[in-house]
Amino acid sequence: MKRLLILLAFMIFTNFGYSQKIRTFYVTSNGIKCSKNLAKFKRTIKNQNDIWVVRDFYLNDSIRMIGHFLDKKLTKKTDTLKKYYPNGKLSLLSVYKNNILNGNLKSFYINGNISKSTHYNMNVPTGEWIWYHEDGSIENKIDDIKPNILSKKYSPAEYPGGKEKLKQYLNQLNINLKKSNKSHHGRIITTFQINEEGNVTEVDIILHGTKEMDLAVIKHLYNMPKWRAQKKNGEYVTSNYVLPIILNHEDKKVDNKEIAEAYFNSGGLDYKKGKYEKAVFKFIKAIYYNHMQAKYYFFLGHSYYNLKKLDFACANWSIVNSLDSALLKREIKDLCDLK
Repeated sequence: MKRLLILLAFMIFTNFGYSQKIRTFYVTSNGIKCSKNLAKFKRTIKNQNDIWVVRDFYLNDSIRMIGHFLDKKLTKKTDTLKKYYPNGKLSLLSVYKNNILNGNLKSFYINGNISKSTHYNMNVPTGEWIWYHEDGSIENKIDDIKPNILSKKYSPAEYPGGKEKLKQYLNQLNINLKKSNKSHHGRIITTFQINEEGNVTEVDIILHGTKEMDLAVIKHLYNMPKWRAQKKNGEYVTSNYVLPIILNHEDKKVDNKEIAEAYFNSGGLDYKKGKYEKAVFKFIKAIYYNHMQAKYYFFLGHSYYNLKKLDFACANWSIVNSLDSALLKREIKDLCDLK
């Protein structure tokens, strides 16, 4: 009997230890397991009382995400999910029930100030919603939100007829190039702005094709019909838009680092022209594709500084300090109190 009890205790201890084992590996931006040189994040997974606790880390080992999942495939979120900027500041907090938003959802600026405070009841917007300016002051507050109120006050820019009509319009570009008997294949990434009237402005090619392809794409985009402009607090505003275009067929796969560098180079041109808002948009895109490049945060910080947003500048320079402190002059370190 004593031997049986010892054996049972050993089996329980062994199973408990197995369930608590932490697995560590690297993943792509889509969460697919990969080698370190192709990785976007480092991930740890631990099964705790039948809940899969996941932690993702940036490649400099700072925390990026903490989440809880009901299944091993990590498709069903539960409880609280937290995301972080590379400087350690919280970027998003959301609560789920059976993979459905159910509770608070809060987003934050990189300087730590809250950006938006919302609430959901089984994926339906409800309760008090508050939007904040970058300095922490309230931009708008709705005491009892409803889906129809939300759509009237806040909505993204949209092509007339939606995504399917936009796809049809872009397909016409392929037809036009075929008729001209010009060679065209590959992936082009474009950015442009939709102004308050819905007009396409500020078209830029981020990832280039041939000269003829670039010119054809720019002309086609400028000839687009008016969009429905983005709405913010009930007012139409100018917004940035990213549009990848695949012509004929994609010639080769473009890796994230190449895309990141393309955004950085385009943002650098805007920076030199004093177009700091556009530069900010593109530097942030570059960081999305490669968060380990100190120079991206460095120039993003300078863009914010020129926009007179010192706290945002210092938040990004603090990341530079952790990645490559030699990039920062002593004046910047003293200004932002960086060691």
